[in-house]
Amino acid sequence: MTEKQELILETALKLFAEHGFDTTPTSQIAKEAGVSEGLIFRHFTNKEGLMDAILAMSEERMARHVKSIVALAEPLAKIHATIELPVKLFSEEREFWKLQFSLKWQKKYRGQSYRPSGYYLELVEVVTDAFRQLGYAEPEKEVLLLVMLLDGLSNQLMQQPSEAFIEQTLSFLKSKYQLEKLKS
Repeated sequence: MTEKQELILETALKLFAEHGFDTTPTSQIAKEAGVSEGLIFRHFTNKEGLMDAILAMSEERMARHVKSIVALAEPLAKIHATIELPVKLFSEEREFWKLQFSLKWQKKYRGQSYRPSGYYLELVEVVTDAFRQLGYAEPEKEVLLLVMLLDGLSNQLMQQPSEAFIEQTLSFLKSKYQLEKLKS
């Protein structure tokens, strides 16, 4: 990828995260990136092509995180690492993940059927297996509950809560899944 393409993608990412996909024209992206709108069209065809390139980047980035969770030996460690994942994502690349999590509210994406990525499905499978190994009666339902909780946490993280809130929330969620509680 050329420097210009990277600049265009970074600018589009920033503006889509700040203002939304629907309300960000390619002319604004071109102006802020200091390139012609024609260059955007030459490299990415249209605004949807820009978003497709950004979404492809999310696959690569998520793959790295999922692989690190899969590599953990202990089932409880896998669950705890999954709980920590939204905080890790937002702390490393805030704008990028803010955009990813906000797409469900943007007009163009609301009506489309959601197809989870292969890495998301792999993570769900790994966490389901971890719950199964720990003896949970309904591991699939535990994963569903955990996904809903982490979606809510991700929404909170978009609002930039305090470090204390984040630590308290992570601690509370992890406390729900402790070996001592599982044995009782």
